[in-house]
Parts: sequence; structure tokens; C-alpha cells
Amino acid sequence: MSDFPGIIGTTHEESTPWWPERKKAPDGAPNIVIIYMDDMGYSDPGCFGSEIDTPHIDAMAERGLRFNHYTTHPLCSPARAALLTGLNAHAVGTGWLSNNNSGFPGYSGEMPADAVTLAETVRAAGYETIMTGKWHNTPTPDTVPSGPKHSWPTQRGFDTFYGFMDGETHFFFPSRLQLNNQLLPIDEFPRDYYTTDDWTDRGIQFVTELRASSATKPFFLYIAHNAVHAPLQSKPADMAKYLGRYDAGWTEMRLARHRRQIDMGLIPPDTRLPVSDPRVPLWEDTDPADRTLFARHMETYAAMIDCVDQTVGRLVSFLEGLGELDNTIIIFSSDNGGADAGGETGMINNQGRYMGLPAAPMEKERARIADLGGPRSVSLYPTGWGEVCNTPLPTFKTYTGGGGRRVSFVVSYPKRIRDNGAIRSQFIHVTDIMPTLLDLAGIEPIEEINGRAAKKMHGMSFTSVLDDAEALSPRTEQYYECWSNRAFYRSGWLARSIQKRGQPIDLDNWTLHNLDDDFSESTDLRDQHSDKLDELVAAFDEAAHENMVYPLDNRDRFQKFADVSEEERAAADQPKSFLPGAQTSHRNDILPLISDRSFVIRARFDQREGDEGVLWAIGDPSGGMVMYVESGRLNFHYNGFGDAVSLPPFDLDTGSHEAVLEYEALGGRTGRGRVLIDGQEQVGWTELTPTLEFGIFEGIDVGLDRNGPVLWDLYERHGAFGYSGSVKDVRVEPGDRATG
Repeated sequence: MSDFPGIIGTTHEESTPWWPERKKAPDGAPNIVIIYMDDMGYSDPGCFGSEIDTPHIDAMAERGLRFNHYTTHPLCSPARAALLTGLNAHAVGTGWLSNNNSGFPGYSGEMPADAVTLAETVRAAGYETIMTGKWHNTPTPDTVPSGPKHSWPTQRGFDTFYGFMDGETHFFFPSRLQLNNQLLPIDEFPRDYYTTDDWTDRGIQFVTELRASSATKPFFLYIAHNAVHAPLQSKPADMAKYLGRYDAGWTEMRLARHRRQIDMGLIPPDTRLPVSDPRVPLWEDTDPADRTLFARHMETYAAMIDCVDQTVGRLVSFLEGLGELDNTIIIFSSDNGGADAGGETGMINNQGRYMGLPAAPMEKERARIADLGGPRSVSLYPTGWGEVCNTPLPTFKTYTGGGGRRVSFVVSYPKRIRDNGAIRSQFIHVTDIMPTLLDLAGIEPIEEINGRAAKKMHGMSFTSVLDDAEALSPRTEQYYECWSNRAFYRSGWLARSIQKRGQPIDLDNWTLHNLDDDFSESTDLRDQHSDKLDELVAAFDEAAHENMVYPLDNRDRFQKFADVSEEERAAADQPKSFLPGAQTSHRNDILPLISDRSFVIRARFDQREGDEGVLWAIGDPSGGMVMYVESGRLNFHYNGFGDAVSLPPFDLDTGSHEAVLEYEALGGRTGRGRVLIDGQEQVGWTELTPTLEFGIFEGIDVGLDRNGPVLWDLYERHGAFGYSGSVKDVRVEPGDRATG
């Protein structure tokens, strides 16, 4: 071994050993914690103007700094990709949701290997890297067990990952929770389980285990909350604190937040509130019969943020107990602003809206108010509350107005930051976080990875701004694009173009705003400064070409999700068999076979005297179907996103059986089904409407109904209700797709 630095003799006495030096982080390197919220509006933390109780986040701001002009990509996956790579989202293939690969470079849904992540970089420098919560940076077809795992969290730099791969999940019954690459074997969650608590508690656990092994190794902890993304669900004790707090309605609450923001010096005193979105009526113009329901939506949302704040308090207390708070950088922010998708009245079952179904009648919504915020609802607030969340900025998530791209940003680093509690107004962007953290930790970016030159970060370190209130912003410009909405910022000026979803793209409907004089983008100056507008529009086009933004795509969600490869499309037409003993299948392994199409589901099983339990279940409280045996009778229940049908049960003899559900999609999202046993019809054709779609969280269970139950009353009686007999297999045979 000519490259061995020691000496190898014939005997040990004649030899000199040598050990390679382990990679260690720079002396005194700080711990790094990023607490990343989901769909949280600019004004939602108390220290950004809200009435929500966030004492621990507020205390973090008092120990550190608030930035009032921090921007992000206005959608989940793109913002997270930019955060983790320091690169513009389109440039790393994540111009839209990672749910699918659209077939264009800027929209592959996957960060390329030469886009080195923050986790990869600090791990190479000697850090322990830990992530909990929501990933949403791998194309959905690649998140199934048979998919390639090169873009999973542990393959992108995290030593430990505990969380879920998808973009949203149930807070009480999260689907497909995994540790690293392994799906966790969970049949039932504790009745008091809640994801927000779990993400932080697990993060603390993993750091505790690290400290048992090394007292000095620095760590990067990324807590990626799914709060406050839909479904809006909160713990009862937290929601109880907010009952009645929003009775004044969204019109007054928005005004109150605006006043507080001015009083605390967060925004300029002459900041105007933009005109309300046309979909947001004045509170006084809403039906008084609906107001308690509307307020309950926001009570739920506030309770969710309150819970996050409690977890921030636990984490900070833990770091103080370790004696490491002073040398820990903590960043608190959100991927994008508040949402508008709930519509004028909101929805208790938002997954129905997600699947293109019309809003339920208000009398039906009011009748379910007791469920709102609990595990039986999957709600989203009315658009009026989204406007409150984004105070004082216009538009929402997915749009490039301030409400979509500007969010709250707090950074705490007691060892370094001296200007405690101050507000910085310098312009910074999500891509600037990674270079700033590397700068503070004394870590050089990786220049080569897997034999390829690493992409150079677009972000710029704003360390100088942390140290000096008078320092200039390191960046002066940034492009934005989401769902064909566009914007370009340069030196105080913003050009933006907002589209109507699903309509032909208007390439020329730009407006112009001088943010130095107009914090809230309330005044359009395009007629007075047409040359400036032309300059910014040209700059956007140049940046769009450089970052793979084109082609713009304003199609609706269904059309965009339909962009799949021929291989994926062909796989959706092949029958599949599911066996007992496996964990809940990935929804992408079952839903393409049954989504708005005809299908047949065959269950082969052996029934003994007294056997009962679930034969198979697809879905969760938001929607799905379940076939089960109870008290010697076979039952079938269909939950069409809140429109539930239980077919008449019938007696079941002992012996080997094949139970068959035949389903026929009739078009227009309507359908019907019947049940057969051993080839004989037991329940005739019955309307089962609407057809199911991709809005449910869980795939198929065989032999029980794990985690989120399709039929709540059955869950209350029996829990997961494992079948006591023997299920041989469940076969799903896809048929014709619905037309019309």
C-alpha cells in the first residue's frame, strides 16, 4: 500500500500504525435549526401583528431579528427546494409541486444531484443532520416502495429523517410515516397523537441521542411542519383558547392586524391596506347564520399556530438545558403565504374541493360545525381569513403578489446578533438562507459532487445585515413565477402579472409598484413609469430563460397532475393484487386504478364462525370505502368526500369466499356499485357518488383499516378492526375511465 502513511513491517513491532483523521466541523461551529411553516401568512405570528398567542416565537424575535422584506417562492415544493439548495426553484427542476414530472426541465419535481443541499454540505463538514416533518421534494411516483430513492431525504444529506414524503397529511392520522427509508409499522395512533408535537419531540429525541454519543458535534435540525397547511385540524385544548376570538369577522381582524403592524414599527406608518379580493365579502354582508362557522375555521387555524409556538418553547427550553442556545442559529419562517383555495365560505371537507367537487350546501356545512377542526374534518378556511393572514399584502399562495411571496422571517443567534429585537428592512430571499448559514458556520460550499461540478448557489449571504442595521442588502433583484403568475423585483421596484386560473395566459397584464413608497403594492404606476415596467418585464424574461421557467402553464390542478409518462399511464391500467401483512399501500399504488373510472375489487377470504373485521379499506375520514364483516354479516360503506352510503348488510356463511365490489363510473363524477359473493349478487346496483379521486391521503389496507378510518363509527367500536379470519388477497381491476 504505497499510499499508506504508516509503516508496515513483517511484525507489529517493526510497524507504525496510522489512522485517518475524522472530519470535524470548525471549532465553535454553531448548531443550526430551521423551523419551517407551511402556508403561514405574513402577519400570523404575534410579533408580525396577529392576535394569536405566540410568546415563544415572539421571544425568539426579541433575542434576534425580524425581517419585514423577506421573500420566497409562493408554493410548497419550490420554496423548500430553494431553501435546501440556495438555488432558484425552477433551476433545480421544482417550478411547481413535486407531485409529478411534467416533462419539462424546470418542472421535473426533483432536485438534481449537482444541486448540493444544505444537509449534504454541512454533513460533509462534520455536522449531524436531522429532519422531521414534511419533505415534498420527490416526485410522487418515486415515493412508492418500488420507486428509486436517490431523491429521498436520507439520500440528499440527512442522517436521520422522520416524517412523510408527500405534500399534506392528516394531523391525527398521518399517512405513511417513515424513519429514514423505512415505513413505520403503525396500525393505530394514540388517540391524543398530533403531528406538530411529534415533529419537535422527535427532533429533541434525536439530538438527545446525539449528545449521548458526542457532547460537541454540531447539528443541523430541520423541522418542516405541515402546519398550517390544510387540512386545518387542531387539538381540542388549543382550540378552546380561541373560541369567540374571531367573532368580529375578517374585515375587522384585518384592520386590527394592520394597526398593530404600524404600532410595532413593522411596516411604514403610511402603509395602505389593498382593496379586498373580489371573493372576500365584507363581514357585515355575510349571512349571520354562517358567521359562527366562519369564525370556527379561524379558531382552528389560530390553535394550530399556537401549538407550533408551544413546540418552539419546548425546543428552546431543551437547548437552554444543554447550554447550547447561545451558539444555535434558529430560523423561523414559512414556505409561502396564506391560501385562497377555501373559497368564499371555506370547506369542512376540503379534499372534495381539491378533487374538483362543488362546495357543500351551507346548511350541510353548518350541521357539521362540531366536527370542524377535529379528526373527522379536513377543512380549509374561507378566503377572507387568508387575506387576514397575509395582512397588509395582496394575493395569496401560488400568486406573485406580496401575500404569496412575502412571509414572516425571524432569526435568532444570541452569540452573534447584538441588535436584539430589531427589525431589518433589507431585501432578502429564500435562496440567501443557505449561503448565510454556511458563512456563519465557517463552511465552504461543496464544489464537486459525485464527480460533477456542483451548481453555484444563486443566494447571497446576508451576514453583514445581521451585524449592521445600515448594511446594504446583498441582493437587489429577484424573479418569481408560480402557476404562470410572474413578478420581478429590482432595487425597490416590482413588476407583477397575476393570472386567472385555468384561463388563457395574458402575457401583457403587468402592473408596476414602487415598494419604497408602497409597502403593500397598493398603487399601480405602470402608466407613469412605462420605461421602468419595460425594463423589469425584459429582466423577467431573461431570468426565466436562464432558470428554465418556460413554458408557463396556467392549466388547472387536474390537467397539470395528468402530465405523466407513458409508462406511468400504462401502469394505471394494469390489475394489481394486494396481500395481507403489508403496511398501508401508497395512495399512488391504488388510486390511479380507481380514480373516476370503473373498476372491480375482489377479496378472497376464509370465514369461520364468529370471524369479523375489515377485509379491505381504501382511504381515510376524508373519503374512501371499506368492506368488513361484523356480527356475521358482510358490510360495505362508501364515503364520497362526505356523501356517505352504507349498503344493506347481508348474512355471510362460513367457508371460503370471494367478495366482489363492481363499480361503474357513469360520467360527471357520478357512479354506482353492487356487491357479489361467490358470483351471486347480494346488493344490487346502488348510486355511489361522487367517484373517488386523488384527494384521499391513504391507500389500501388488507385485513384491517389502519390509522385514519374510512368509517368513523366502526373505528369508535373496534379501532383498526383486524379481520380474525384469513384474507388471501385483494385484487383491483381497473376498467374504463369516465367520460364527461
